[in-house]
Amino acid sequence: MLIFSIFFYPSRKITFWGGAEKRFFEFLKFLDGTEVKITVICPESPLEISGKNVRKVVVKRPLKVESSSLMLNYLEWIIWSLKAAVTAFPLVLKGKPEMLFSPNNTLPNLFPAFFLKIFCRKPLCVTVHHFDFISKENSANFSFSLTKFFRNYRKVGYSLIISLLKALASKLMLEILKKADLFISVSEFTASLLEKSGVGREKILVSGNGIDFRKISKLCRHSGKKIFDGVFVGRIAPEKGIYDLVDAWKKVIFKRKEAFLAIIGEGPELKNLRIKIKKLKLERKIHVFGGLPDEKMHKILCRSRVFVFPSRFEGWGIAVAEALACGLPVICYEIPALKEVFGNCKTVFFVSKFNSAALAEKILEVLENFNCKKFRRTSQGFVKRFDWKKIFREDLKFLRQNLDKKSGVK
Repeated sequence: MLIFSIFFYPSRKITFWGGAEKRFFEFLKFLDGTEVKITVICPESPLEISGKNVRKVVVKRPLKVESSSLMLNYLEWIIWSLKAAVTAFPLVLKGKPEMLFSPNNTLPNLFPAFFLKIFCRKPLCVTVHHFDFISKENSANFSFSLTKFFRNYRKVGYSLIISLLKALASKLMLEILKKADLFISVSEFTASLLEKSGVGREKILVSGNGIDFRKISKLCRHSGKKIFDGVFVGRIAPEKGIYDLVDAWKKVIFKRKEAFLAIIGEGPELKNLRIKIKKLKLERKIHVFGGLPDEKMHKILCRSRVFVFPSRFEGWGIAVAEALACGLPVICYEIPALKEVFGNCKTVFFVSKFNSAALAEKILEVLENFNCKKFRRTSQGFVKRFDWKKIFREDLKFLRQNLDKKSGVK
């Protein structure tokens, strides 16, 4: 099988190496043991895209933004997407791949892939990670309206202008997404939203995500004593609930004066986060690491007591799975995808009210009843099931079956 893929990795100042990126890199590793060949169009990046079955074509960014401004970065992404589409066009015509693949449903990945689908007449498969919707809406009048997207972004704390830009981008993404031929959804929740947008269920594979359990858990065997009472890993952005976490920690240290929180990640709000921590005089209680390589990040997780993840928009939750692999209990907001994937894990504690008071109450409750050995045994026992190879074998089976249908092979 020959696949042609567009993979856009945004500036580290804007995002963190999240679930979509990890999933695609693991997929490329998996392909080395298969007959599948893949060509990947990507910008220059500190991350290595490599493999025996992988051909990398670098399309340099025509505009390099060194600012954390979302508006300027959106402009950079748009320009790169246009350049990537034009650059890829002759490569697809010459290479004659059987399928186009977008490993993420964000516009910089999706738009060039859609352009190639239209002009090269190739089937397109998209891995859909999440939509920026907090919960299912089962009413007969459900719709992905521009107004709903806008309100969702305003609810999590974005400004009027940024909320409007993000709402427009989400609406455009959705309209393009519906034109794809196949969809790999990481959860039933995301699949249900795809269906509500008008996509037929027969086009969707509900897949999932995995982790490298052996590698992560091995790090924790000799990690040493616990240093941090709480830890967060993720993109530093409003929808990740990062400001709820800081406000909650102020309430936590009112009762546990020595409680220490670690925050790991990069994103557009990193500078503002540090300003807020300083304003609340929490510099000695909260340490902001910024972005870290996986191994260092996992070591800090292993030296923490509780993983706190107050995110509003998630499609699956790799950060939660990795925290469980490190033997931690997890505290998170009760959103559909996390409830679906981790709802049966007894060391994942859900907070139904999206506010700092409820979050602080749950953090204190878990810390007061902390049992390291019991939590580690339960967390790691649950998360062992999430295996990349098993997931990707099903993904490839789905792709092959649908390609065979199109070619008439029985």
